Amino acid sequence: MPSAPQRFIEAWIDASLGFVFCVVLPIPLYATAGPFAKDFGATEFTIVATAVAYAIVWYCGRRLDAFPRATLQGNMGYVAPIAVFTYALIAALLLLLRQDYSRFQLFGSGILTVLWMAAAAQLRARYLIRNYAVIPKASIATMPELHACRWLDFDEVQCRQMRVDAIVADLSADLPDSQLEALADAAIAGIPVLDRRYIVESLTGRTPLGGLTPNEFGALLPSRQYLVVRRFIELVLTVAVLPVLLLVLGVIAAVVRYDSPGPVLFVQSRVGRRGRVFRMVKFRTMYHGAEGPSFTEAADPRITRVGAYLRRCRLDELPQVFNILRGEMSWVGPRPEALSLEKGYVRDIQHFALRGIVRPGLTGWAQINQGYAHEADAMRAKLEYDLYYLKHCSLWLDLVIILRTFAVVFRGTGAR
Repeated sequence: MPSAPQRFIEAWIDASLGFVFCVVLPIPLYATAGPFAKDFGATEFTIVATAVAYAIVWYCGRRLDAFPRATLQGNMGYVAPIAVFTYALIAALLLLLRQDYSRFQLFGSGILTVLWMAAAAQLRARYLIRNYAVIPKASIATMPELHACRWLDFDEVQCRQMRVDAIVADLSADLPDSQLEALADAAIAGIPVLDRRYIVESLTGRTPLGGLTPNEFGALLPSRQYLVVRRFIELVLTVAVLPVLLLVLGVIAAVVRYDSPGPVLFVQSRVGRRGRVFRMVKFRTMYHGAEGPSFTEAADPRITRVGAYLRRCRLDELPQVFNILRGEMSWVGPRPEALSLEKGYVRDIQHFALRGIVRPGLTGWAQINQGYAHEADAMRAKLEYDLYYLKHCSLWLDLVIILRTFAVVFRGTGAR
């Protein structure tokens, strides 16, 4: 069974062609002479600056694009903010150094980089199809239907000598010795052999509950270094944006007070890290004194006019910045459940309490991929998203969640 070409070749081609398009081709538009021929002047500084900026944006864009459910719109949502920040930072450094450079080329290169990254992502999504040999054959029906993946029968692939990117095996099944030997031969030949649970998780962004064993619980624990660094960054950024947030909070509070009588804030007991109960604060979005279930229904009549808008744009969650400063929450993590609902979910849904390994977040992986949920089946799916976050949590994934959250807020999807 031959192996498909390594995907790092595609990455190198993408990076090299992008460098030519975004850095090299525009040089004749601003260069007054042959670059690097004499002194290191404005032309040379511009080339170096655009090359460094392109490398940073390309690397960050590819890292963020590697997470599941990346789309063209999502890729633009990653690349555009990173490009703006990177090129603006380099321009500020050149200004502080009082170094002359071509502003036309620097910012023009930024625009070309965004366009190149978006076009390359679209081409990869449309034409880069991966072939996987699946064993046993019955597992093909359980694999996710994705345009970028083609699931093939392992025996047929062997007979036809087809090239595959990897072999997907259900290692929990009772495979015969002949198939186990074939898997060993494939691994020796350099073909990756992946567990079915692993590939489903990496493609869907969900850790399947079926087959989750205590041996995997250790993989859900984030490293202490990551938690310390994230907390430091979280506090610094929160304090930095607090003056602007206080102004926004004041305006929203005045609008809520004007819209309907009652308190501006709504305080509710929620379950946080390691099962600790804390009082989460948010803007009141329902009529004061309205009774009903602890969860929100579709077209809930208890929601005020302003409350509906705040929920759609997630602005009702902004007061939780004070929960973040107190260490009860983080910007990113599993959403905390009400105390009255948490007990039922823990009782009815296996492994639900594992969400309490980390601090709950103002936004999370489940929120950007699924939205609001309270039914049993939807909560199981939400738990699978949260477990994926616990297994793969990193500053890169946190950045993905934050950038996608802005897109969700602007579209107003998934709210209730």
